[in-house]
Amino acid sequence: MAIKYVVVHRNDHNNVGDIAANPLQYFLQPDEYKVIDINTAHLEQFPPDVPLIAGGGGLLGNDLFGDNLRCLLNSPDVNHAMQQWTDAWKHVSQANGPVRDEFMRKLQPLVHDYINKLDNSVGKRVLWGAGHNEETAKRTKGLEFPNWMNHFNLVGIRDYKQQYQWTPCASCMHPALNKKYTIKNRVIWFEHKKQLIKSTNFGNDPIPRFINSGNNIEQTIELLGSADTIVTNSYHGAYWGTLLGRKVVVAEPWSTKFYSMKHAPYLLSKNEDWKDVLDNVATYPNALEECTQVTKAFWQEVKQL
Repeated sequence: MAIKYVVVHRNDHNNVGDIAANPLQYFLQPDEYKVIDINTAHLEQFPPDVPLIAGGGGLLGNDLFGDNLRCLLNSPDVNHAMQQWTDAWKHVSQANGPVRDEFMRKLQPLVHDYINKLDNSVGKRVLWGAGHNEETAKRTKGLEFPNWMNHFNLVGIRDYKQQYQWTPCASCMHPALNKKYTIKNRVIWFEHKKQLIKSTNFGNDPIPRFINSGNNIEQTIELLGSADTIVTNSYHGAYWGTLLGRKVVVAEPWSTKFYSMKHAPYLLSKNEDWKDVLDNVATYPNALEECTQVTKAFWQEVKQL
C-alpha cells in the first residue's frame, strides 16, 4: 500500500510526549503514513511528491532541529544539489581565480533553473502543532520565528498569540484524556527526564515524583489525572494536566515553550515556593474541548490542501 503522508517529529520512544505528538496517529492507520525522526530527516529517503507533515513538538527556535526542519521544505534532490554547490570548490588553486569565477557565473543560472524544476515536484508541506523551544537563558525578548516557515503551504503552531495560526498539540485527541480519574494525590511532581527539578524545591513532604520517560501514554495520563495539583517542568506534563482540569505549576521554566501556552499554567518564579501559590493557580474546564475542536478543524484544512 502506497503511503499517503510523511510525518516528521522527534520520534524518541523514551519520551512519552514526543511519541504522542505525531498528529497523524489520531486520524490515519499506521500503514497510511511514514514516520521520520527529525534528528535524521536529512538522511531519510521518502517520496518528495507526498504531502509532508512536520510536527508536533518543540521544533522551532531550537539549535538541534532548525536546520533539519528547513531541509524538509525541499526535495532530497534539491538538498543534495545545494550541498554539491556548497562543496564544489573546497580545494582550489588561487591562481585560477578568474577562470573559476567565469565558470561559476555561467553555471549558476543552470543550477537555479534545475533547482526550480525540482521544487515543482515537491508535495505540500504542513507545519502542524510545532512550537518554539529555545532555552530561556538565550531569550531576551519576544519569540522569533525563522522566515523559512513562510514557505510551508499551511502553518499551525502550538504557541498562542503569535503571527501564525494557533493549533495545539494534537495529543489532545488521545482518548485517555476523555476518561475520568479519581484524585488520589494532593500533589505530584512530573519532571522532564533531561531537566530534573532541583531537589531543594521538594522540601520534606513525601510527594510522589515521576519523569516523562517511557512510551505508555495511557499510563502517564492516568498518573497526571490522579493529582489535584501537578508541579512539572515538562511541556506535556503541563499540557495534559491542564486538559484534565488539574492545577498546573511549572517549576524552573527552562524553555520558551512554557511562555506561550493558551491555557497558561502558573510559572513559578525563583523567589516563590510552590506551596504558597496553589490558591492562585487557574484551571481551564473547557480546554480539552477547545483544543480538540481546533485540531479537528486543522485536519480538515490539511485534507483540503
